Amino acid sequence: MSLEFLIVIIAVLGITFLGWFTLLKNPKSATNKIFFLFALTLAIYLFINYQLSIQNDDKSAYYWVKLVMSIAALINLLFFLFTYTFPKAIISPKGWKLFILITWTISIIFLSQLGYVFTSAKAIQSGAGTPGPGMPLFLLHTILLLGGGFVVLIRHYRRSTGIERLQIKHVIFGAVLMFCAILVVNLFFVVVFKIAAFVGLLPLYILLFVGFVSYAIIKHRFLDIRLIVARAVAYIFLLIFIGVGYIAFLFDVAILINRDKPNRETVQGLIMPAIIALLFAISFQPLRRFFEKITNKFFYKDKYDPNTLLWDLSRIMAATLNLSDLSKKILDKLLEAIKINYGAIVLIRHSSIIWVGGAGKTSDRPFKGKDIYELIHSSNKTQDQKENIIIFEELPESKTKNTMREHNITIALPLVVRKELIGGILLGEKSSGEIYSSEDIDLLKIFAPEVAVAVKNALSYEEIKRFNITLEEEVKRATEKLQNANTKLKELDNLKDEFVSIASHELRTPMTAVKSYLWMAINQPGQTLKDQLKKYLEISYASTERLIRLVNDMLTVSRIERNKIELKLEPINVCDIVKMVYDELKITADQKHITFQLLGCETDKYNVNADKEKLREVFQNIVGNSLKFTPEKGKITINVTMSGPNKIAISTTDTGPGIPKEDLSKLFQKFSRIEYSYTKHSGTPGTGLGLYISKQIVGLHNGDITVESEVNVGTTFTVLLPTISTDGK
Repeated sequence: MSLEFLIVIIAVLGITFLGWFTLLKNPKSATNKIFFLFALTLAIYLFINYQLSIQNDDKSAYYWVKLVMSIAALINLLFFLFTYTFPKAIISPKGWKLFILITWTISIIFLSQLGYVFTSAKAIQSGAGTPGPGMPLFLLHTILLLGGGFVVLIRHYRRSTGIERLQIKHVIFGAVLMFCAILVVNLFFVVVFKIAAFVGLLPLYILLFVGFVSYAIIKHRFLDIRLIVARAVAYIFLLIFIGVGYIAFLFDVAILINRDKPNRETVQGLIMPAIIALLFAISFQPLRRFFEKITNKFFYKDKYDPNTLLWDLSRIMAATLNLSDLSKKILDKLLEAIKINYGAIVLIRHSSIIWVGGAGKTSDRPFKGKDIYELIHSSNKTQDQKENIIIFEELPESKTKNTMREHNITIALPLVVRKELIGGILLGEKSSGEIYSSEDIDLLKIFAPEVAVAVKNALSYEEIKRFNITLEEEVKRATEKLQNANTKLKELDNLKDEFVSIASHELRTPMTAVKSYLWMAINQPGQTLKDQLKKYLEISYASTERLIRLVNDMLTVSRIERNKIELKLEPINVCDIVKMVYDELKITADQKHITFQLLGCETDKYNVNADKEKLREVFQNIVGNSLKFTPEKGKITINVTMSGPNKIAISTTDTGPGIPKEDLSKLFQKFSRIEYSYTKHSGTPGTGLGLYISKQIVGLHNGDITVESEVNVGTTFTVLLPTISTDGK
C-alpha cells in the first residue's frame, strides 16, 4: 500500500464522516444537507482523482478524466449552493435561479461524458488531456460558481453579526488556508524548486477545509480553537520561510558536491543562497514572534484579562452602594472590556419589573414588558440543568428566542440570592459582530452571582435610605404638630395669664371690701356678739384673708411669667427687711411657744441692691412656712451671714417634721404641695405658690434659694443674694 493511497483513504473517510456527522446533528437543515452532499462529492472526487493517477493506458485514463470533470462540475454547484444557503436552515437560491444552475451543471456533466470538455487523455501524464470545445463553458461554470461562492461568503460576512459572522469566518478561513497550502505545495514548490513530493497531500488540505466548515456548522463553541488556529497558522508560515531557507542551503551543498572543483562563477552563485540560508537561521525567533503577533492581532483583537476585569468589577461592587451608580459603573466596565453594544440590569419583585438600569445603546429598549419578566424567569429555570445563562445562538426556536430576537438580546443571566430570583442581566451583541467566546461565558457565569449579592445589598441600602427619609418626614411632621401645639399652648397660656390677671384684679377689690366689713363687724365698739356668731365671722374673715393672699399670689405669678413684674431696686440693708419680718411674726411664734431667734444682724454690712417689698414677701413666705410647720415649743432661727466674698446667706432653720428627699424637687414648682407635711403637721393648707414666687423673685435679684431637710429633724431654707459695697457699687 502506497503512502499516497493511504492519504487518500484517510481523507475520503474523514470527509465522509464529517459530512455524515454534520447531517446527523440537524437533518432538517438545508445547510447540513447541502454540506453532506458537498462533502460526499469531494470524497468521491478524491477517490476518482486517485484512480486517474494510477491508470496505465490512455483509454482508461480518458474514462476517469471524464468522471473527474463531471464530479468537478457537481462540486462547483454544491459549493455555490452551500455558500448561498449557509448558515440558514432553508435552501437558497430558489425558483428559476436554482433551475438555471442545476440545468447548467447537468449540461456540463453531459458535455464531459460526451467528450466535449476533454477530447482525449494521456495515462503517462496522470490524465493530462486535450481540451475540447466545451472547455470554455466548463471554465466559466467553475469561475462563476466557485468565485461567486466566495463573493457571497464575503458579502454575508460583512452583513452578519454574532454567531453567523463567526461561522462564516471559519468557512472563509478554512478555504483560504486550503488554497494557500495548495498554491505553496502544488505550485510554488513544483514550479520554483521542481519538488513534487508534497503534491499527494492535496486530500489532507481538502480534509482540513471540510473540518473547518463542519466545525462552523455543528458547534461554534464546542471548544475555543482560536489559539490552535492562530499558532498553527503562525508555525505554517514560519515553516514555509525556514523551509525555503534550508532548501536554498541544501541547493548550495548539492552544487558543491556535484562539481569536482568550484570555480569563481560557482562560488559567486553560492553566495546569495548562503546569505539567504544564514538570514533565515538568524531570524527564526524574530520571525516566530512576528507571526504570532500578527495572528494574535487577528484572532484576539478583543482580548482582555478576565482576572483583572473581575478584580475591577469586584472593587466597584465593594465601593458602591447606590443602586443606580452600581448598575452604571459595572455595566460600563463590562461593556468596555468585552466590547458589547449595550447591557441592562432588570430587577423584579413578585410578578412585575420594579427597576431597570442600562448602559450603552439602550435608549429604544425599555425592558419593562411581561416578555422580559418571563425571559428572566426562563433564565433562572435553566439552573435545573446546572446552567445559569441563556445564549441566543444556542437556543432552539421558541418563545424565549423570539423575545431575545425582538429585543436584540444575546445573553440573559439570572440574579439569584439565596435561591431568590431578584432580577437578571441582559446583554446585547458584541460591537465587532463576533460571538461570545468560552472565556466570555465563563467570566459572566462568575460575574452574575457577585452582581446579585451587590444588587441585593444596594436594594437593602435603598430601603434603609427610603425608611430614613420616611422617618425623617414623619419626625418633621410630628415636630411641626408639636410646634403648632406648643404655639397654641403658649397662646392658651397667655390667655390664661391674662384671665388670671384680670380675674385677680377684679376679685381683689371686692374681697378687700368684704374683709374690711367683716373686721368692722367683729371689732365694732360697744357691741357684744354672741359667741357662735363671732366664731362664724372670724372664720369668714380668715377665709377672706386667705383668698386675698391667693389672689395676690396668682397675680404675682401671672406677672412673673409674662415678664411684667417690675423691681424697684435700691441699696438696702438685708437685716432691715429680716428684722421687720421677724418683728411681724414674733407674736405668732410666741403664741405657739416657739423659740424664735434672729442672729447676725448686729452690724450693717449686709447691703444688697433689691426691691424691699419683694424681698419682704420672700422672707414672709419662708419664715411663715417654718412657723406653720414647726410644732409648739419648737425652735426657729434666722441667721444672716456671708457666703463667700460676694454673697449674703439668709438661712431659716426650724425643728419641724422635715421633708422627704424625694419631695425636695417639688418644693419650687407651681401649685406643688407636700402631702406628708400638710396632712400631719398643718391644719391650714397652702396654695403651693409661695415658694415658687419666692424662687422667681430671688432669681430676678440674681440670687438663689437652697433647701436642706431631714425627716423628724428639721429644715433649713437659705436665700443667697449678691452683696454690694456701702457706696452702692
